[in-house]
Amino acid sequence: MKSLQQVLTQGEQSITKSAEASKPPARACPHCKKLLEPIQIVILGQTRWGTVTCPCETKAREALEKEKRRREWLTLCHEFTSRDKLLPKATLANYENRMGCTNASKIANNFVDTYIEWLSERPGLGLYLNGPNGLGKTHLLTGIYKALMRRNVSAVFMTTYHMFQRFKEVGKVNDYEYEKRLLKVLYGCEVLLLDDVGGEVPYDSRAEKLLDVINVRSQKRPIIYSSNFTTGGLEQWMGNQGKRIADRILENAITITLDGESNRGLINDEHHDWLAGRVKGLV
Repeated sequence: MKSLQQVLTQGEQSITKSAEASKPPARACPHCKKLLEPIQIVILGQTRWGTVTCPCETKAREALEKEKRRREWLTLCHEFTSRDKLLPKATLANYENRMGCTNASKIANNFVDTYIEWLSERPGLGLYLNGPNGLGKTHLLTGIYKALMRRNVSAVFMTTYHMFQRFKEVGKVNDYEYEKRLLKVLYGCEVLLLDDVGGEVPYDSRAEKLLDVINVRSQKRPIIYSSNFTTGGLEQWMGNQGKRIADRILENAITITLDGESNRGLINDEHHDWLAGRVKGLV
């Protein structure tokens, strides 16, 4: 008669042989080709074979997830862009460098071409392009938007009228989920391009919305504006909040006048020396 110890020992050997027989083969990492031996794990008292994950696979999966989130974010930004206001054929390359607009073109190209360095040296510093109709302000903003999108930068082009209309729609239907998405885009996109600032009838509620967007993005993420108004003219036009809006713009954007007659160029001097070192040939 076998002893209890012998029976237990034989049972363990049988389990071991059974486990060895069911052991899956090693697999190669699809990235580095390293052989990965399976390991035994105990789940609820039962022994199972577990697959080993290579660090390469973890990194690749994280990269795919990050890229997926990035694509979803770019899609959301695209959804809120005023696509019908973009000029279909406008690019920075085909902008007409007419008299009085040369600085604007040079600076716009520099912003795009050295975006990473620009952002590193002057976080949140944007541009305020102002001047009469017909000098290509929307053309430049469209060109900047297209160039940034080609570089996978999350940019949003929106007329201020369109922005205010979206806020108005939210108020009508109390769609707070839509409002959250709208604010997420306005606050969080890497570059916000606001076209035709001051082109709408000024109400205090609109001015407050604009001021809120400017304040949240201040010194973090740039805004590029176009307007028929100088900052002084915008201050008068926007009513009670006009001075605060003009002050914030001057703090966070280089103002550039397109006058079509003379190369008057930069209005505010706060960032002039820094900019002159970056963009050659400013006049």
